[in-house]
Amino acid sequence: MAVPGSSRVYFGSTVAYNTSRSAPLLCGDRQLHETLMRLTGSEEDVLGSSVDADENLSDEATQYIRKKIASTRETAIAYCKHTNTDFVIVEGGATGPTFNPKDLTTGFAVLAVAGRQTDHSEPELLAQTIVYSDTADREANMRLYADSAAELCSEVLSRKPSDASTRHVSVDNTVTAENYQDCFDRSSHLRSDESVMNEMQNDANAKHVVLRGTDQVLFASKDQLLLPTYADLNEDRALLNDIQGAVLKRIFVGRLGSSQTPIFALALPEDTEVQSHEAHFANTRSHGAFLNPIHNELAMTATALVNWQKSNKYCPVTGTPLEYIHGGTCARSTNTEDRPVLHWPRQDPSIIVLVENQASTHALLARSPRHPSYLYTCIAGFVEAGETFESAVLRETNEEVGVTVDDDSIQYIYSQPWPFPRSCMIGMHARAREIGLPSINIDPNELVDAQWFDKEVIYQATVETDRLGAVMDPKVVEDQKAKGLWGGKLLVPAKGVLARTLIDKWLN
Repeated sequence: MAVPGSSRVYFGSTVAYNTSRSAPLLCGDRQLHETLMRLTGSEEDVLGSSVDADENLSDEATQYIRKKIASTRETAIAYCKHTNTDFVIVEGGATGPTFNPKDLTTGFAVLAVAGRQTDHSEPELLAQTIVYSDTADREANMRLYADSAAELCSEVLSRKPSDASTRHVSVDNTVTAENYQDCFDRSSHLRSDESVMNEMQNDANAKHVVLRGTDQVLFASKDQLLLPTYADLNEDRALLNDIQGAVLKRIFVGRLGSSQTPIFALALPEDTEVQSHEAHFANTRSHGAFLNPIHNELAMTATALVNWQKSNKYCPVTGTPLEYIHGGTCARSTNTEDRPVLHWPRQDPSIIVLVENQASTHALLARSPRHPSYLYTCIAGFVEAGETFESAVLRETNEEVGVTVDDDSIQYIYSQPWPFPRSCMIGMHARAREIGLPSINIDPNELVDAQWFDKEVIYQATVETDRLGAVMDPKVVEDQKAKGLWGGKLLVPAKGVLARTLIDKWLN
């Protein structure tokens, strides 16, 4: 968005009513621009809106929030009209860590949804809400606002037709970070404090990311983990025999929410069962992508820590057994003659790259032996010692599919932890050097197949993937096939997986 505390560098709604130069960004709507320029934050500005600033705020803060209420309302309606879309959502607020007015110390956002009741009706305001945070943390607030925007959109879209005639409908006026358990703090500075670790271990409110073996996590729903307390775990009789010893070995993950609730990873045996009808274990690799961002990060972190401990029992320097300290996040050799050696969890960098042809009409996707017959994804491979990410892209694409990429075209996109067992995926984009569709020569030891797929074909595959769900789980797709709900040949990774992010970015 912008440099923290510097709203004027971002040409968005904030600038719209601070400078006349932003007029072209408002769909060229001179009337809208003039309306926004006239806003003063008075009661008149919020007439017709279902929300208003909290009455406990100062006059200056109240005026500031009221201007956001009016500007998001007017801008949402105008954009919906000019872009001829079914609905538009607009956000205006402050994320932190600095604020103007000065007496604002935590973030807020005003969200407005405008839409059309019928194909031929004029746009109108369908919903508006104010989201109040209890933190000045920019990242946490942006996550909160995004979650709140999704909730508001879902609420609007789920209304029955009879509800659609009501104008200016609002949801709960105040949404806090605690509602969304939005702040995940790894609290690395506390790990070495034994007294603090003991205190959090004994905290009755501490919650747990529960693992079965090393690749399954306890889910409450498709997009939420079940995070039980120790008392909750004891209520499930099926778990009683498994949790007693496991609790003594649990690993500190961090603290969650504004209440800073301690979170631990709890590893249970592979044959563990739960009695709860609401809870179920699911494979983290195939189902983790469907978790909300915070719970996904918790699941990935817990999985990485548990895998690390299970695969590191002895010190590679001294050969002595390892003991785990700092809440289980650090390993120490138990030799007595020399100074103990410390070890920490590691991640191995791996590149994953979407390669396109020079005309950007096709992308190169491949299938490895571990993937189902229908699932194609981007080229990937480990970064070797002494190798740059860019060099790894050149080498892996040449080794695995015999295609040479233009080294000047290689770009970094995103990264993603992938603790299966301990990778960090580095997402890249590259373009083939040869004109046309370069010939493919796969390495049979690495891949089963690789093809150049047309952009429209890949787009249709993303649509089908989104409809089917967890396509990395063969059982899910086979079930759809058996019901006659899918008979295609190509699917791609689900949203939330880095390979899919690269694909979507290319499609867009």
